[in-house]
Amino acid sequence: MKLLQGYITRHLLWATLATLAVLVAIFAFFSLIDQLGETNKGNYGVLNAIVYVLLTLPRLAYELFPIAAMIGAMASLGTLAQHNELDVIRISGVSRAALCGLLVRSALVIVLIGLIIGELLAPYSEQKAQHQRSMAMTEKITLQTKYGFWARDGMSFINIRQVLPNDEVREIYIYEFDDKSRLRNSIYSPRAQYIEDNWMLYDIRQTVIAEDEVKSKTYKKALWGSLLDPEIVNLVIIRPQYLTLWGLYNYIQYLRLNSQNAIHYEQALYAKLMRPITIVAMIILAIPLVQGNARFTAIGQRVFIGAVIGMAFHFINLASSNLGIVYNLPPLLMVCWPTLLLLLILYHLLRED
Repeated sequence: MKLLQGYITRHLLWATLATLAVLVAIFAFFSLIDQLGETNKGNYGVLNAIVYVLLTLPRLAYELFPIAAMIGAMASLGTLAQHNELDVIRISGVSRAALCGLLVRSALVIVLIGLIIGELLAPYSEQKAQHQRSMAMTEKITLQTKYGFWARDGMSFINIRQVLPNDEVREIYIYEFDDKSRLRNSIYSPRAQYIEDNWMLYDIRQTVIAEDEVKSKTYKKALWGSLLDPEIVNLVIIRPQYLTLWGLYNYIQYLRLNSQNAIHYEQALYAKLMRPITIVAMIILAIPLVQGNARFTAIGQRVFIGAVIGMAFHFINLASSNLGIVYNLPPLLMVCWPTLLLLLILYHLLRED
């Protein structure tokens, strides 16, 4: 069984990784076409677009892993069936349940690779990609750190520590200089909301620096007519797909403490938790699909069937998530039901007669 386990694992692993490489190349090509259409904005050129697409490859690989696993399983098992190896395995006493167990253990290797990409490589490279893209598209964002980002608006320098959905920002520091580069005004506001083409600052503390004195003032709220519009600010918003599991959990807690809508981030968290189960289920689904007509289906046809099933499942997941957001449905239910339905279908197909 150890030899058989290694044999199946090698077949499945190489087929899945080869499929993943092809899928990532295809999606990256279309992504590059989209980015080339943005090259007239700011200093964003062709080289920036290429670098952006290269940095997004780990995120693409992570998102496409279930589809690649489905196609890889269909191709690898199809190859075994084409050479009658699958029949030999069954005749030698390996039951369908035992074959499923072998595939599950092989699938865990693929899941581990997916977790390494999704939790270690993709979040870091994706944030780098978005950062370099935003820096090239607009000269207003001059520096981005873990403490927020800095922007210039005329003779004012702005530091925003936290960017939230719905055109809201937190922890705003504004430093205004005169034409001799001397600090004349310092403003702090814990919260600001974009309302009718202006930012509304709340609980403001202002420090005015004159030639011979320093005055402090406080305001409950005031309009801030900055040229820093939400489109620029949203370039650095924290997007769910760019965060790790731990980062998503912490950000959800932060949004809840501040009475913010966290449904996008909850869905992203549950989707990451369900992805390993989805990958295993997609691989196991190949067993009944291949064994149903093992000898009379070409490998190319099996790959096509796997691609269709994988893409259909991917689009069902996307549609379910979007419906959940639009109609404010429970995130856990909307993320989990496609995988749970797949598991029920597997149970029905794999039952021994």
